[in-house]
Amino acid sequence: MDDLNSKLGYLKGLADGLGINDETKEGKVIQQMILLLDEMGRSLEELKDDYEELFSYVEAIDQDLTELEDELLEEDDDDDDDDDDYDDYDDEDDDVFDEHDVSFTVECPECRQEVVIDEDILEDEESFEVLCPNCGRVVFINDEEEWENDLDEFEDEKIEEDKNN
Repeated sequence: MDDLNSKLGYLKGLADGLGINDETKEGKVIQQMILLLDEMGRSLEELKDDYEELFSYVEAIDQDLTELEDELLEEDDDDDDDDDDYDDYDDEDDDVFDEHDVSFTVECPECRQEVVIDEDILEDEESFEVLCPNCGRVVFINDEEEWENDLDEFEDEKIEEDKNN
């Protein structure tokens, strides 16, 4: 970048030494070209500074990521020792350890019982409701709009109860 600035300075000095000024058409063009080159040099300098800052930032992220990967691999190695118990388990009788059998729980807002919902039913295109087996209240709706309406109603009920108490 310093080489570019020195060449631009030489060009300015050469133009001044040759007596190029704004009085002639050619002089105006050359002066504007020199101004343009000067502006481009400043822009390149800013880009270089931004690049160096981004480069050091990416290096820091890379180092952090490498450290995180190393920590996770160490934890995974520690977990591998526990997998011996899994190897002894006969998974033909029970699919508890099946990696593809994923579920989550939702707490019933009425009776506070946890209801298990299999994740694979969420892939179903049709809307459906999951009811609490204890009290029968809807605990999950895969239709986003209905779920938001039920949530609003529940919040309104709680606000009304709080006002009455």
